[in-house]
Amino acid sequence: MFSRVIILLVFLLLTATRSVHGQLPPDDRSVKSWPEGISRHDLPRKPLARRNVWVFEYRFTSDEKRLLTPSPGDQLRFASFLGLDDTGLIRLYPWVRRRDVVSIEELMDRRSPEFNSHACLYSFSKERHGNALNGFVDPRLGWAELKLGDGKFFTGFTGESLGVLVALGDTPLDSVTPITDGVSGLTNITPPADYLEASSLSRRNRAGFEMDRFRYGSSLPALANTTYVLRSTSNKRADLLVAFRVVRVAPDGDVTILWRRLKTYPKPSWKRRED
Repeated sequence: MFSRVIILLVFLLLTATRSVHGQLPPDDRSVKSWPEGISRHDLPRKPLARRNVWVFEYRFTSDEKRLLTPSPGDQLRFASFLGLDDTGLIRLYPWVRRRDVVSIEELMDRRSPEFNSHACLYSFSKERHGNALNGFVDPRLGWAELKLGDGKFFTGFTGESLGVLVALGDTPLDSVTPITDGVSGLTNITPPADYLEASSLSRRNRAGFEMDRFRYGSSLPALANTTYVLRSTSNKRADLLVAFRVVRVAPDGDVTILWRRLKTYPKPSWKRRED
């Protein structure tokens, strides 16, 4: 009988101790709340897709748009060519890794630290700089078909896209057609049937290849007075053939490009990995 009383007293003592140390007073409990005026139902909902993050489309300021505008002299020089359909004259700035410190040049030109990461990209299908991404999206996807790096042009760098470049040398831009030597190799490209074939073609393009005396690849040196042709094929987005010529290279590395869209193909569609 005495042992049962001892066991009961020990049990009650343990219960009281747990009650004191295991619970917090009501005033000390953390309560999650939304900022005033914001409802959780008003926040954008992320779709059920992997790799998607919230991306804000970059908006160039008026000062930055001025930097992207070709010089009046170049605009006058190519005025007759720019009067043709599907043509344009643009400036690209070389890609620079985003930094925490703003350079003197950026301060003088009133450039934001993010300027170069968008001014190095251009979409010939949308005729605009940047990657045109906004909302919950896969950041690898975008509409840019051409990128200027450190002395090089790049293509096929967005997700589910294939790109091939060829350099034609000092060839007049207005003489280039889909059947020009070196261009026909791009004209006859057939979009892949699935992601396995697309991955194989992407590896080939990155490595580069030769065909009919021309060198093809997803990256080539950016040279003055040189004409290039680009074939960009993006899954469920666009497929086009573009010729462009570097008409000016500035001391700081930005280039002025005169371009013309040679052909637009039906929008491609190949099976994705998750399909």
